Amino acid sequence: MLVIGAIAILFLILWGLFIAIARPVSHVVAFIANRTARLRYRDYLPVALLAVGGAIFTMWAADAFIDVAELVHAKSDLLQKFDMRIHDWAITERSPIATWVLVGATMIGSPVSVGIIVAIVATVLIIRHRYRWAIYLVGTTGMGALLLMELKRYFARARPDLAEALRRASGYSFPSGHAMGSTIVFGALGYLALRSQRTWRAKAAALAAAVTLIITIALSRVYLGVHWISDAGAGVTVGALWVTIATVAYETSRRIRAIRVRRRA
Repeated sequence: MLVIGAIAILFLILWGLFIAIARPVSHVVAFIANRTARLRYRDYLPVALLAVGGAIFTMWAADAFIDVAELVHAKSDLLQKFDMRIHDWAITERSPIATWVLVGATMIGSPVSVGIIVAIVATVLIIRHRYRWAIYLVGTTGMGALLLMELKRYFARARPDLAEALRRASGYSFPSGHAMGSTIVFGALGYLALRSQRTWRAKAAALAAAVTLIITIALSRVYLGVHWISDAGAGVTVGALWVTIATVAYETSRRIRAIRVRRRA
């Protein structure tokens, strides 16, 4: 029950955090709007802010991933000791309920499961004539899968000793495919929830659920003994990096297209 409670608490904390930041963010947006009301190219200011914010986060995530990747590539003793310490601790903390919950989480984050989720959501979007959303979702996840395969092939890192693992696994270890894939898929779905939900409470709940799922799936791979903690962390980081690039590119093009349509009207 401790694991279930921890997941529920994580969701509630994130939900409350996302709701709490809504008001100060709206005040900042209103302040900027008032200060730039007379600028000639005011319509393009949100696009510029979006691009700058996306670039800052992208550089941070890329730097974090490169730092870990360099340690993995150099077979750092310090990283290996840290990974082994977390691995050994996770094994000693196993319990029947935690195993049941985290096996379920890892099944949700499997390539088959996230592929089915993407296919179902994309089909619903097409039926509702949300073609651009469907293309964004399928394109983001599809390119992310190709990126994952190339990263695994390049680093070719061995998994932990699978004799202690609770699930079977194959292929290379770095980065974690479950962590990276779930970050991309649920990150993209979180963006679509922001676009589709009407109230900020609903938007915040969707974002909190997405982040909670991502963290739970990533940690489940460590708990089950099929990945090192650095694999999971790198998977989340590079997944966030890619989904940010794809989302900022899509949102920027969408806003520019909308501005041009308004100006022609």
